[in-house]
Amino acid sequence: MKILITGAAGFVGSHLSVLLREEGNIVHGVDNLSPYYAPDLKRLRIEKLLNPAKIQFTNLNLIEKNILQKFLEKNNFDSIIHLAAQPGVRTPLNRSGEYIENNIEAFTNVLQYVTELGIANFLYASSSSVYGNSKEIPYSELSDDIHPVSIYGATKRANEILAPAYIRESGTRARGLRFFTVYGPWGRPDMAYFRLINSGINNTEFTRFGDGNVKRDFTFISDITHQISGLHKELSEHEKGFSDVVNIGGGNPHSLNDLIESVNAELGSKITVLTSGINPSDTLYTCADVSLQKSLTSFVPKVSLVDGIRETIDWAKSVDISANLDRWVKSTN
Repeated sequence: MKILITGAAGFVGSHLSVLLREEGNIVHGVDNLSPYYAPDLKRLRIEKLLNPAKIQFTNLNLIEKNILQKFLEKNNFDSIIHLAAQPGVRTPLNRSGEYIENNIEAFTNVLQYVTELGIANFLYASSSSVYGNSKEIPYSELSDDIHPVSIYGATKRANEILAPAYIRESGTRARGLRFFTVYGPWGRPDMAYFRLINSGINNTEFTRFGDGNVKRDFTFISDITHQISGLHKELSEHEKGFSDVVNIGGGNPHSLNDLIESVNAELGSKITVLTSGINPSDTLYTCADVSLQKSLTSFVPKVSLVDGIRETIDWAKSVDISANLDRWVKSTN
């Protein structure tokens, strides 16, 4: 199968590209290497992950419709897995246009050409942020209590509404992937686990938002990519015009304090923790009901938080990574 991954130089995109290539697919990746965090980390993922797997890469901005159209027309993709987006919930209100441009306009550009060209399978990244502070725990795809509290979450919810409207009468099948908190080697430096590991290795202070009791459904990167691969295969069995959304996560939340304890235990460190107020765009709790994903793929997440943090720290301690950790963390804007 010939698959396009957008956001292929990103955290999930680079790992997913490698897995799908290992499974025997032809994989092509695109990314615009945006400066939301250090572009050299994205280039290093291309060098260390994509290139050795012989994954073709193109620097492409999805906002540029004519270029995107020509690129898609020139290739004959069986599937597009759209992961490119403006991530994070803390970009300030006066820069909310970045969410609209990257998460609505770019998404719609891709969706339009997917349907026009009759590309069979379209999977796209949504987020647990669509649930907001839902009181229905664990979060289920069947829930009616979906009220995002961040602009990021609202744009992802908009994607879920747009996709079925576009593909209803088309030759395409669509599936939204509601990601819960993903962590692991080659991750995003704006994430708490990445900043914590940097603090432990480089002896810097770590700012904790709130009291640390907020829980997240931390899911290791290999568990996430195997869920996506399984859901991609299962989607191809549906009739054209089909659309749904599926939670992908671990279903086993841990608090930020648990994370701090795990990093300290693995590194033998005692990270200095500063406390700040909770950001109003942060949700208070996330826990995925992954029963739908399990029923569709039979995949059960395998990596515990302790083992996942250990593997991530092993990666972070390597010479070419540890020398850059602090700079990468400071590059997030």
